[in-house]
Amino acid sequence: MGTLETKGLKPLKMPAAASPASRDVEEEWCADPHLSAVEMTPLEARLAAKSPDLAEGLKKLRSLVGEEAYAKQIAELPNLTRNAQSLLVVAKSFMQRSLLERDFIPKFKEAFGVADVRVVA
Repeated sequence: MGTLETKGLKPLKMPAAASPASRDVEEEWCADPHLSAVEMTPLEARLAAKSPDLAEGLKKLRSLVGEEAYAKQIAELPNLTRNAQSLLVVAKSFMQRSLLERDFIPKFKEAFGVADVRVVA
């Protein structure tokens, strides 16, 4: 057995991989023209523009849970989606998911008038 060079082959040299997370968000690190980075807007603003019925439920939820709990747990949610009698709540982390499931499931049901609430992270 010989080395790659004796066999007429050249070894591949790969550039050092840099994580996109370590780069500035504004930097164009992805060549896919269909992807872009946007600043996260508050949940209330997104729901008011996308689905006013969910925005009404969110106002009811705010009054049920109180301002402090709302600001800490609900306002930072990435998304809420309703389908008939089900509400899907998207949490940022598994810890937030656990807290939401422990403390807020009955309040979600009351505020949004749904029978089933699922929380995913």
